[in-house]
Amino acid sequence: KLVPEDHILRLIDRHVDFSFIDDLVDHTYSDVTGRPATDPELMVRILMLGYLYNLSERALFDELHMHAAFRWFCNLGFHEKVPDRSTLNRLRNHRWARDGILEEIMHSIVAQCAAAGLVSGKHLAVDGTKVRANASVKSLEPLVVEVEVDEYLDRLNLKREDRPRTNTGKHPDDKNFRGTKLSNATHRSTTDPDARLYRKSKGQETSLSYVANDLIDTKSRVILATTVTQPGIATECDAALAMLDSLAETSLSKNIHTLTADTGYGTTGFITELIDRGLTPHIPLLAGPEHEPEPLWKTKTYLPERQKKRIKKAKEINARNHARKLAQTPGYKLSQKLRKRVEHIFAEAKVCHGLGRARRRGLRAMQQQACMTATVQNIKRLVGHMRRKRRDAGIKALSAPSFTLHLHLIMADLRKYSKTLTENL
Repeated sequence: KLVPEDHILRLIDRHVDFSFIDDLVDHTYSDVTGRPATDPELMVRILMLGYLYNLSERALFDELHMHAAFRWFCNLGFHEKVPDRSTLNRLRNHRWARDGILEEIMHSIVAQCAAAGLVSGKHLAVDGTKVRANASVKSLEPLVVEVEVDEYLDRLNLKREDRPRTNTGKHPDDKNFRGTKLSNATHRSTTDPDARLYRKSKGQETSLSYVANDLIDTKSRVILATTVTQPGIATECDAALAMLDSLAETSLSKNIHTLTADTGYGTTGFITELIDRGLTPHIPLLAGPEHEPEPLWKTKTYLPERQKKRIKKAKEINARNHARKLAQTPGYKLSQKLRKRVEHIFAEAKVCHGLGRARRRGLRAMQQQACMTATVQNIKRLVGHMRRKRRDAGIKALSAPSFTLHLHLIMADLRKYSKTLTENL
């Protein structure tokens, strides 16, 4: 056989069920008009190969023509015709994009992980990482508006950058931004209008970027949800709450007990929201570690608005104090160690699966890339789990009493035969 038994593609084909794809995309095709469609499962398998091996579309289809393992995984014979690249582009960018098919594929793989006993969902971690957009800073152009900048930002529901970014062209033919303040409030990329100027922390380079957010199960390192946001428009806390909401319709939502994250998520509003949802926040506070006394007011108020403000203030103080008490527990320290696993997942996604840079342009395309990257990572976790489960079952079978008794009988017969043979000689 050209494909070894322990090859990753053979293991994926053995342990991952792709039969759900036909039913998932059935409503996007017409039974009356159009030519016969290419097998949807075949197109999904081809797409997964590109993300699994970090291949561009051109390299992927070149390899598909001559790579035996790729053809075997896609159920293509050596003389069968490979689908055209344009077919994959139309499906991904138009037909499947409208209904979020790639996101549904990711959710189905997560469901298979849960059904296999891989995901517990009790202890989760969340974080975000910078993904460089497929656009250069040199593509920035000033925004031309006839209204004040603040009013324009209010209309778009944007958040003004506190610190404008600066950049300088180096090539003589490049744009010279010397002395020009660049910010998301005043400039936009003509190559990728959805990308925003962003830097993860002080001292890092500012570039046109997106933020990919992952919500993972720390025990299994399975990505339960992923979303891509634009810096300055949605914060990482907003993305975390949105991903938690996306799990509300699944069975995993009933098991969630603890959420851990880094200091960037330690805002009062986020901690309060988690406590309201019945979750335990193992998150460092942005506020100080000192305990805050409960607020007392000298006078009563009967104004509804003022009463709401007082109730909100007391609620936020209690939430911060609760988070401070949790920070003293052994479970909190363990959670902070497990939190780093999401960093490992981001490193794997960038180094092995190409998430360090956007493959295409636009927020929707970036969301698709994040979903497919998370899908292949979850498939690797599922395959490894099923492989270990199968190995443990084999070891257990070898140690069963009936097998041991049978082995003893065989050894006794061998000793008896050896003794008889010796006497005859």
